[in-house]
Amino acid sequence: MATMAELLHCIDDPDDDSTLAYQLVDEITASGDKALIPLLAAELDSVLNTGHFYGRDVIADILAGLGGIDVLPLLIAASARNLGDDQDGLQSTILELMSTNKQQVRIVLDELRAGGPPEIQHRVTWAYELLDSGLI
Repeated sequence: MATMAELLHCIDDPDDDSTLAYQLVDEITASGDKALIPLLAAELDSVLNTGHFYGRDVIADILAGLGGIDVLPLLIAASARNLGDDQDGLQSTILELMSTNKQQVRIVLDELRAGGPPEIQHRVTWAYELLDSGLI
């Protein structure tokens, strides 16, 4: 079974072409080990602080796979951080997650809308617009 150490090594390897990293994502997600969520959340924060958008995208995929809608606030907060990229990977992960249970997503977004900094409020508005547009 894949380990977090292997995954973090792939994320930090400048020669990684993402194939191995996403194989590890699939293995870790398939494990269903929700106990990894706090560690993944800490790693997400770490890669965000260093501006590592590839690491953000990889970790976000595992978080979404293991945590489902419950990790949406983490992913919305991550998307509110400008790392200078187009966020295509992260936005795809968020959209896929949002499509799994739109009613539950609205509840989570309502909670996020109730407070938080302007950057997160902007991303919540983006998510609502997607839900309301019928695109997901």
